[in-house]
Formats: sequence, structure tokens, C-alpha cells
Amino acid sequence: MTTPDGPDLPPPPTMPPPLGQSAVGNTGTTVQVGGSNTGNINITGKRKLPATPVPRGEWEAAREPLWAHTPTPQQAANVLAAHGLAVIVGERGTGRRISAVRALHTHLSTPARPPQLFDLAADWDEDEVPEREVLPEPVAGHGYLIDAAKRPLSEAAGGVLITWAEELHTAGGCLVITGSKRDWRGDGRFEIGAVRPDAVRVARNHLAHSGRHVQAAWLQQDPQRTAARGFMRQAGPDRTVGVLSDLINRSVSPNDACLIAGRLGGIDPDRLAKAVELRDTHSADSMEHERGVKELRAIREEVLLWTDFLEQTLTGTGTRGQDRVMLLAAAYLEGAPLELCIKAATTFGSRDEPLARRYREGRSPRRRLRDVGVDITPNDTAAFHSRPDLALAAIRMDWHHWADERSETRDWLARITSPDGVAKAWAEQIGSRLLDLSITEADPPLFTILDTWTTTSPDEARLRIVSKLITRAADTEELARNAHKQLLDWARKPNVPQRKVVAWACEGRYGARWPHMALVRLRHILAIDDEATRIAATALTAHAAKSAEGLKQVVETIESWLEKYPAHLAGPRAFLALTDPAHTVLDILMSAAQGTPVIRDFLISGWMQTLRQPDVRDHAHHVLLGWARSAHEGRLDRNTTFGILTDVRNAHTPLDALARFLYGSPDRDDQALIEARLALANLRACNHTQCPEAHCPLKQTAGTLPDTSPAGDTGEPQP
Repeated sequence: MTTPDGPDLPPPPTMPPPLGQSAVGNTGTTVQVGGSNTGNINITGKRKLPATPVPRGEWEAAREPLWAHTPTPQQAANVLAAHGLAVIVGERGTGRRISAVRALHTHLSTPARPPQLFDLAADWDEDEVPEREVLPEPVAGHGYLIDAAKRPLSEAAGGVLITWAEELHTAGGCLVITGSKRDWRGDGRFEIGAVRPDAVRVARNHLAHSGRHVQAAWLQQDPQRTAARGFMRQAGPDRTVGVLSDLINRSVSPNDACLIAGRLGGIDPDRLAKAVELRDTHSADSMEHERGVKELRAIREEVLLWTDFLEQTLTGTGTRGQDRVMLLAAAYLEGAPLELCIKAATTFGSRDEPLARRYREGRSPRRRLRDVGVDITPNDTAAFHSRPDLALAAIRMDWHHWADERSETRDWLARITSPDGVAKAWAEQIGSRLLDLSITEADPPLFTILDTWTTTSPDEARLRIVSKLITRAADTEELARNAHKQLLDWARKPNVPQRKVVAWACEGRYGARWPHMALVRLRHILAIDDEATRIAATALTAHAAKSAEGLKQVVETIESWLEKYPAHLAGPRAFLALTDPAHTVLDILMSAAQGTPVIRDFLISGWMQTLRQPDVRDHAHHVLLGWARSAHEGRLDRNTTFGILTDVRNAHTPLDALARFLYGSPDRDDQALIEARLALANLRACNHTQCPEAHCPLKQTAGTLPDTSPAGDTGEPQP
């Protein structure tokens, strides 16, 4: 199989390595062992950063016929040829992403094989620097993209990536980083300024590529040219050629140009042709001419998301009050009953009764809604069938036009979606509209609303919606940075609803896309014992159970927590969650412990650290009982289970949960626990795990205890 770390690598082993010393993930050429060499040597490697193949659609967009040529890709390819690293800098809408894909393709393509391109997730926190160990190994023909707009790169992180790019360059690979000037703080010699592609050409190529040559001709700049249809040209000129040549401004982003082209491709050619014929074949003062002009205007409005229509609707006389708010309510509540939209509109602004009454005076509410472009369905719900996409366009333009009322708009949305609000059942749609709005705004309103929802409503359904929305935000280039920060802030706070949102996000797609950052946030959640802690524990075990790589990452993470934060409760709680018989991960761990010293040592050291924490005493005792019952029922191997617990017992003075487990009352304990105590009493002390306490008597006696096992088994693996 082909992976980001190398082509055609063998699949990972399904069985643990044989007993003895191991150097898993070791990248050095020599492992030097000193001393008596009687212990286990476990050298493990950190998990590589997530790398996902670049979508096929972006490959196609970067090649003919979709591409609108700019000098950016070739300049970046030249820098790649010299250094193996290029940084394409530019603001959103300059085509930096597709330029990066084309540059990689240009530099890495060979007649023998196409390049392998991967998106590399910058899965580290802002105060961290990626270690070389987590970066993919250099492979010829492999190119990587890092989006610094989602994760800003510090100067130190940039230095690590420059060094890694040199290794890639030597091996025949390369790296391209994209972002704005603010996102890259490294060496300026790798920078290439992104030149914005011609939006009109992008749109025309997009239409031609999808077979809509007639619509592409509408955008043609030279109206004197005629469009070819079939194998023969028309006898007369085609009046529709170039009729929309001024539709797209050249400063439009490539992505927006493709979106406009997509909407333009949905226009029926006969509809536009009839409108042009009415306009051009009748006198300027005739009704037919006016009908043609109006239809052409309607087509332009539909394609450009009703810019002119909304300009007049939102700024015209009388629309600042009731009409404007009626449109806004219907836009956020599209598909809702009309009466609900009206009720929501009456709550905008001051909660003054005379103000609310004015919405029902004069024209009827339904007439007001029709006048501002809202359709009323036979079921009496608000819709925009005759003006597709008008809802989001109205929300965005209203936000821009009435900037001084943005806080009032946010307060209104929070009020109607509160637990007793009139539109509480429409929170997910409102949140989704706010997410789309926030993508283009410097002050995104989404996070303010999400924070309000998590502090005013503990309802689980609402919190699930928040988790879903913030996960979507983290997948969005423009909102990813704010989403990461918001999740970290919530994880650190004592607010239980907010902590639950973070735990659910880390359990789902966010944790799969950003595993390292998800584990950091889970560590903060596990510091406090509440409902969120249990969700976090489930998320941790679910990640470990997904794959061997996931299990390895969780084990290494918990080990690092226990080592770096010995007084922190996250490590012990995470260890107990992983080793709880209620989860299937324990079966995998115990099976691996029989032949993998690193897993056995993890279980022993984890128990030693956990048993020192009095705050988890009851939980630890519960898990120990689960071990005893699982061994009694035959689910866990008896020798492995009791051998590990013997090592734990002999490595420190038993206290708290282990003392209760070992020396409780036989009259009140079940047969499994009594059997476990008997087995532990008959197993010989371990002679390789050393107690950290200087006064431990086992240091003098561990090697002299008699073999009291009935079967003559010491409980230790044989050399």
C-alpha cells in the first residue's frame, strides 16, 4: 500500500513482537545497552502527523481546462526545484491553494509515475513546535501541503519545517505552505506572492469543462464572435454571445467565480434566448422590450445572489423597520411556519409592546413578506423558491448594511433560540446560517452565539448541535483558528455543558482530524470529575480501539501525562478508563502485554502512578475488582493479569485501593476477589521492576524469596 511515509510499505504486524528487548519506532542505527542488561529496553516513536491525499477535484481544478494561468505556480515550482520548499502568500481569494497544487504537480511529475500529494495537518498547539519525529519520512515523488491559514506557524515551527523540507528535497519530495503574510513568520526567501487569476476566464473554463459551452459563450468578452453549436455555425449571429460579459468582476475570487459559473450553468438557454429576443427585436418603449429587460435582470440577480434586489429592499424607504426584519426572520427560519417568522420578527430590538404591535398594522404580515421576496407555500411556510439562495444573501447583506446593529442582531438571535424562545427548535439551522456568514467576516458572530447557547441551556440536544457546528468550523479554513481556540478555552473552564461539547467534538470528526490537539483538550477535561469527564474517557477509549496506531498514540499520551504531570488527575483517570474491563481495549492491552514488554511496563507503571492519587481511590478499586472478575471468568489470562498486579504490589508499599483490594474482608467479598488474593499471595515477587523509594525492602529481598507457586511458576516470562 502507498502511505505518506513511503510507497508500498508492508502492513503493520497484527501480532505483538516476541519477548525480549524491543526498539519500536527507533530511527537510530545503534542501540547501546550498559549495565547488567537484565531489564527491558523500549524505544518508541511518536505518531506521525495526519496526512490525507489531496482531493481529486483539486487536481482537476489545477490542470487544464479549469486553470486560468498566472505566474504563481511556475514561480513556486522554481523555488521548489532549488530548495524543496515554497511558501505561497496571499489573501483569501488569490488562488493560493490551487496554485500550490499545480506547483507541486509541475515540480514532481515524471513520465514514470504521477506524484503523490498529501495535505499535512499542523496538529500541534500554538505554543508547541513540531518535532522531526512526527513529520513523514522523505519519499521520492511525495509532495505535502500545509495550510498556515488554519494553523499559524511560529518562527520556530518554520525552522523545523525548513530543515525537514531540505530532507524532502534530497529524497525527491517537497513541501508547499500556503497562507497570508501574517501566517508565515519564517525565512522570506521561500515566499512567492499569489497573483489572482482572471475570474472571468475561470468561470468560462469551468462551464466549458462541464459541457455548458452555450453558457460559457454568454460570458465572452468579444460579442462580435459567434458561438459554435454542433458541427455547423449558425447562419446568423447569436445574440446571446457576450450578453453577460460584464456579469463577473475580475477581482472576484476563483472559488466565487466557480460558484457563479455553477449557478449560471443552471439557467435554461431558451429562457435567456427568449429574453434577449424580446429586448432586441422590439422598440424600446414597447411592453415586450420591457419584459425582456426585466427577465435579463432577473437572471443576473439569480446568478449574483440578488445583489441589486437586496440593495433596494434593505435600503429603500420604509424597509429599515418592519420589512427588513421580516426578511431577516424568514431568511434565518426558511421552511418554518409563517406565523413563527412573524413572531420572531416582533421580538427584534426593544421588547416594547407598541413596537411589536406595529408589525401587525397596515399591510398584512404576509403581504410584507411577499414584498421583500419571500414565497409563501401552500402549507403556509416561508420559502425562497422563486429566488434561490436569497436567504443567505439577505443575511450577509443585512450584516454589512447595518453594522451598527450587529450586537442587536446577535442578541435577537440568542433571544429567539433561548430555552423559552419562539425559534428554539430552529437552533441548528440558525447556527448553520451564522457559520456560513462567519466565513467572510472579520468578527465572526458564530462563536458568540455558541458561547451563549452553552451557558444558557444544558439541554443535551442543543449541546450536540453546538459540537457539530464547532467541528464544521474547525474544518473551515477561515474559522479553524477560532474553533481550535474556543475548544481549548471551554476545556479549561469548569462549565460542564461547554466541557461536554468539547468531549463530544474530540470523540467525533474533530478528534479524527486533529488527534493531538483533541488529546490535549481531553487532558484538561479529565482534570475535573463530572459528566464531561465520562464522555472524555469514552472518547479516549474509542480512539484507542479504532486501530493499532490509535492504541499506540493513546498509550504514549497517557504515559507522557503520568510523567510530565504527576500531580494531575488526567493521567490516572485516563489510565483507569483505558484499563476498565467495561471497555474492550483492556482485552487488547492484556493480550499485547503477554509478548510486548512496553505494554506490560505501561500497565505496571500506570497502576503505580494511579494508586498514589487518593482522588481516584474508589474508581481504582472498582477497576481492580473488574480485573479479578475478568480473570475468574476466563476473559483475561490469569498468569498475565496476576503477574502484572504482583509487580505492582512488589514495587511499592500497598495503599488505598490496592490495600483494600488485597486485604479486604473475605466474609463480604466475592469468590473472584478471594481467588485473586490467593493467586497474588502464591506468586513470587518480581525481580526486575525497581521501586523508586530508597528505603524499599524489596530491593534487598526480591531476589531471595522462595518459589512458592504450586506450579513452580515465578509469574515472570522465561528467558
